[in-house]
Amino acid sequence: MATRPSKKNGFFFFLTRAATALLLLGLLLPAPAARAKVYLEINQPNIRKIPLAVAPWKSLTGPGKPDKLADDCRRVMVHDLDFSTFFDVLDDQSTYLEDPRKTGVALGTFNFNDWSLIGAELLIKSGYYLEGDQLVVELRLFNIFSQKMILGKRYRGRRQDYRLIVHKFCNEVVQTITGLPGEFSSKIAFVGRRPGSRAKEIYIMDYDGANLRQVTFDRSIDLSPAWSPDVRKLAYTTYRNHNPDLYVFDFYSGKKKLLANQKGLNAAADWSRDGRKIVLMQTFKNNAEISVISALTGRLISRLTKNWANEASPCWSPAGNEIVFVSDRAGSPQIYIMDDRGGHLRRLTFTGNYNADPDWSAYSNRIVFASIIDGHFQVCSINPDGSGLRQLTYLQGDCETPNWSPNGRHIVFTANTSGRKRLMVMDLEGHNIRQLIGSSLEQQSPDWSANQ
Repeated sequence: MATRPSKKNGFFFFLTRAATALLLLGLLLPAPAARAKVYLEINQPNIRKIPLAVAPWKSLTGPGKPDKLADDCRRVMVHDLDFSTFFDVLDDQSTYLEDPRKTGVALGTFNFNDWSLIGAELLIKSGYYLEGDQLVVELRLFNIFSQKMILGKRYRGRRQDYRLIVHKFCNEVVQTITGLPGEFSSKIAFVGRRPGSRAKEIYIMDYDGANLRQVTFDRSIDLSPAWSPDVRKLAYTTYRNHNPDLYVFDFYSGKKKLLANQKGLNAAADWSRDGRKIVLMQTFKNNAEISVISALTGRLISRLTKNWANEASPCWSPAGNEIVFVSDRAGSPQIYIMDDRGGHLRRLTFTGNYNADPDWSAYSNRIVFASIIDGHFQVCSINPDGSGLRQLTYLQGDCETPNWSPNGRHIVFTANTSGRKRLMVMDLEGHNIRQLIGSSLEQQSPDWSANQ
């Protein structure tokens, strides 16, 4: 078996049970009409970060100091909002003027001047209580200048799902302020290899590296994970049967399904936006080509390329009517774009003699890719019309397999700067590069999901 048997209380249901509970039981608190206003124009050339304060979480069952759960919730919230690139989070609580023991979370129970005097323009107030294993949270976002609530949410979920509760609210905060979806309830899948092992397995984790889990147990070489648009399934390629076959793992059922086992390559899958089709590279007459198959049955729908050259790494456009891919038809690997029927081919990259691993963002409408520059792969980005080429990384080592976050504000990629491959994340301008996890796993080939 490539995967361990699943149980209803086992790992393979963790993606859905918490999310479903929160979706059913999350209640919107009344808020003014200003809720629909966008407070930050993200398309401006220089975005000013909005100063935002996060008050200590307050127990709604009576006085007392916040416990570890409250501190953990606040810590996740601060990290989310700081990571978003939109806020200057005022996190030094020693500068706070408010006495949390004497104030509440609702309008009229605290003084806005306590927050304006420390430079805050936005304020988040959070209250919580426990009912057995159930955590009930009330979260409110206030505009300091207008002294009004602009977002209010109440969530009920399992105590252990506190991270997901916070992530979902922070998604709402980003949506409210910018009009852009957040990215905090998303997942990252990647290929991991344990020290001393030859096997490569598929792992998943939260966007910030928390909740690391192993998905496959093939004891073989598993490659190129790809999330379905609804985050219910994960396509990947495995050599467990001595051929690079394409499988799909279903997190709801805990089962895996063989989707394509054509002799030769069945790899580098990418789901269509509606989740009904998968574009991938397959071998036809000993040559790597781009084809489209049914995501349900694996039936070949169309073969998009018929060329003596090798074609690889296909990715759908945001509109789903074009595909960006790699081909060496010009003598070296370069990036091309064609329509979803294989026509209207055009070459995208002309700089550098090796360009690979393209990924197309739905929100920034930029294509990110890896290019050999001065002897090492570096991450670059470009517009779909070939303009605006930018080098984003300048690390001493290879930076490969870049992949966009769900709202196009961040890029995750593989970096090999010390002889071991690690997953790194940066913003869309190539700034604030940081390592995702400190695990002993060798990590590569990340794929960033949509939000749960």
